[in-house]
Amino acid sequence: MQDLNKLQTFVRVAALGSFTLAARELRVSTSAVSKQVQQLEKSLSVSLLNRSTRGVSLTEAGAEFHQRCLAALGSIDDAINQAQSLHSGAKGTLRLHIVSGFAQRELAPAVVAFMRENPGIGLELVTHTPALSLVESGADIVISGKTLPDPGTAWRELGLVEYVVCASPQYLQENGVPARPEQLRDHNCLSHTLFNPREWPFKSGAREKLVRVQGTFKSNNSEVLAQLALGGIGIVRVPLYVVRDEIKAGRLRVLFDGTVPSRQLMRVYYPSHDNLPEKAKMLLHFLAQRFSMAPSLTDGKQHSLSIKSRRKTAS
Repeated sequence: MQDLNKLQTFVRVAALGSFTLAARELRVSTSAVSKQVQQLEKSLSVSLLNRSTRGVSLTEAGAEFHQRCLAALGSIDDAINQAQSLHSGAKGTLRLHIVSGFAQRELAPAVVAFMRENPGIGLELVTHTPALSLVESGADIVISGKTLPDPGTAWRELGLVEYVVCASPQYLQENGVPARPEQLRDHNCLSHTLFNPREWPFKSGAREKLVRVQGTFKSNNSEVLAQLALGGIGIVRVPLYVVRDEIKAGRLRVLFDGTVPSRQLMRVYYPSHDNLPEKAKMLLHFLAQRFSMAPSLTDGKQHSLSIKSRRKTAS
């Protein structure tokens, strides 16, 4: 029987595509990770990874073995978690991987409430822009505004993310207030690189239109864009939750109110095992309740969110 440590090491190398990144995550040396994978390949008499200067990729045999390892390790984790839950209730640590802006502005207050209600459950929260998939992150739960590629995952909706276009009073005083979205071409528009940085969507009656924009700054972080807007550098299009407090305080002014479409649906992803760890079930239930009543994702009105889980299957 194979050493579970070797199987776990192989799974992380395959997910991250790098011995170095896997070693960093596992907190061991790169040589130790490489040696474990080599020993695993030797014992199986098959090559699992293609190695190059740019990283590693799975061989055909490695891809099949990787899927079976994921299923086996997941079953082992479920067995351990179930045994612990039967003995003393939900406990242990959940690893969360969340898009950074949402984690800071929306999830942090929810985490405080959850941990007060469930002192036996620990949380490890890792942020990334954009959030990685369950396999890539090695997390128990991922919260993301993009569709994740992992087959065999389930998800629940948290709600639509409302976007606003805004600028500081200083910028508008110095550069004028655009009356129509088309006039943005004459302004310094600070764009998010994960979306089309050259075109911003706007509602036009029952349709949407794309308006070409240009600017001197781009970033993959909405918080950074908001800070530049506060500094009077330009106009931004960001999630409302990032700038709600600044808008209420008058430090930022909303432009074209009601014409910016909300395309991004925030979802919580988790493994679609029939027997989720009790701690994961408790967090999922808590998030569903929290965000079904909270006015946090949109304009302050209470809104009903779907909490029905959906499963993604391999095609």
